[in-house]
Amino acid sequence: MKPILLIAILAAQVNAQDSSPLPPPVAPQRYEVELQSPAESFTLGQLLDTESDLTSTEVFESRLVDPGWWQSMVSSSHRRQCTPVSLSLENLLVRALQHSKQVKVFSELPLIRETSIVEADSAFDWSAFIDSRWDDSSEPVGNSLTAGPGINRFRDHNLSFSAGARKRTYSGGQFEMAQRFGMQNNNSQFFTPNDQGTSRIVLNYTQPLLRGRGECYNRSLVCLASIDQKIANDEFMRQLQSHLLEVTRSYWATYLERGALLQKMNSYRRARETVSRLELRRNIDATVSQIKSAQAALKTRKAELARAISAVKNAESRLRSLVNDPALSDFENTEIIPADAPSFQTFAVDMQASIGEAMRNRPEVSQAIRQIKAASIRQNMTRHELMPVLNLVTETYVAGLDGSHDIGTAWRNQFNQGEPGYSIGLQFEVPIHNRAARARHTRRRHELRQLQNQYETTLESISLEVQVAVREISTSQRELFAKEEAMLARKEQLAYLQERWERLPGEDFSASLALENLLSAQERLSASEFEYLQSQMTYNLSLMNLKRATGTLLQHESVSIARSCQNGLPTQTAQKPEIDRVNLQ
Repeated sequence: MKPILLIAILAAQVNAQDSSPLPPPVAPQRYEVELQSPAESFTLGQLLDTESDLTSTEVFESRLVDPGWWQSMVSSSHRRQCTPVSLSLENLLVRALQHSKQVKVFSELPLIRETSIVEADSAFDWSAFIDSRWDDSSEPVGNSLTAGPGINRFRDHNLSFSAGARKRTYSGGQFEMAQRFGMQNNNSQFFTPNDQGTSRIVLNYTQPLLRGRGECYNRSLVCLASIDQKIANDEFMRQLQSHLLEVTRSYWATYLERGALLQKMNSYRRARETVSRLELRRNIDATVSQIKSAQAALKTRKAELARAISAVKNAESRLRSLVNDPALSDFENTEIIPADAPSFQTFAVDMQASIGEAMRNRPEVSQAIRQIKAASIRQNMTRHELMPVLNLVTETYVAGLDGSHDIGTAWRNQFNQGEPGYSIGLQFEVPIHNRAARARHTRRRHELRQLQNQYETTLESISLEVQVAVREISTSQRELFAKEEAMLARKEQLAYLQERWERLPGEDFSASLALENLLSAQERLSASEFEYLQSQMTYNLSLMNLKRATGTLLQHESVSIARSCQNGLPTQTAQKPEIDRVNLQ
């Protein structure tokens, strides 16, 4: 009876230390008490004390962190048939700025908008013109004074030609100077000399006195194009920061998947060793159900391992698509290996200082301000357009005339014999009710108010992002420490259950239960290792995300924008020196 008693005692110890799926029998009254809500067992003060214990813990302290047994293996090649390419995060960011197609797409927008500035200002350039016309008219005569007595039809042949230049001024005026020539002949008896050659040089200028007057109004489109170009440049900075953050996220995702693959391999190895031990004990004390249970766990982990291998390749493909480096394009024969290890360096972050830094550096803030400025210009334009049209029109000229179609002599006569003539007048126009201009002005006022509210929303959104980013650093660090302790506890639990299972005889229910607990503990340890690895990546990403949230990512990475010319077109490229941060630290 002693061996049976010993087995019963050991089984009771296993059930007491491991959560057995078969709970011990309890009295009905006690079972009803256990069904009460946990909230009824604690007061609000006790719950708040629990929260204060968590938040009062000093996070930013010097502390050694276990990097994990997998860290040294992540940076080693896993696929023997592939060429390993070891990349640091710095090197990868440099490659992304040099080769990324998405970055090149972003960089074109400011250059496209820049052409609008020249296009708007070109409205004030000189333009040359040439006009020519031939008129051959034949009209019945209703008045003998038109062509003379006895002439029934008036036939006139007229060739006119003019050339000159015109220009729009910044004050809104229109200036034009032209040299006009003509040859005319008709059958009128009063037309002398016949076969006339004419010449006239004309200068005219029209200046708006109300609507369309002033440099401020007329250069508004140039100012709007310039603001639009600056907004596009801010957008380029924003998208560039987001892309670098995405590359960083993809880099650590590749590290995460490679570490998870190693963890799955280790978990698979544990299950395989367990199955091997049971196979050796098949004819001694291992039952068929125990062997089948272990084999099922082995098959499950094998499937998980295949999924983990695919996840690593998918992460590498994602990284390639973000970087677009031709040296990494051979996905079948190239293995990307992260060379950097996660950082565990701790530091305190001031919330208010970070928010102030974001307000100074985030491109979204300058974008919103420039949009308000552009809306103000548009509103001023529509207010100006509410005025009626009142133009001052002036013209002066000299003219010459000669017979026999002698245009050259006529041109000389306009200076030798001609006298200057001039004209001056006013043009006035006002739409009745002026509803179109009023509607445009009302629309611009609504747009300005909308953008002002949008500006406030942008500030609130940025403040929220910074707050979340700062809290994420503190939270992810607390999570990192907690996950490390949980992993170590799971490791100790597995060692204890491993020893228990090896010592228990295998032909009873307690041994089967110990085996199930062992397999479950192996899975829990693998899950805990993955959670710890995930917390490492989360903490490192939170450091980069804070730089993006404060708008200092490009400054921190020493990214500069350079301009060059390729195939006759200006090109804008982002450049970054590769910094050896390990030696700097």
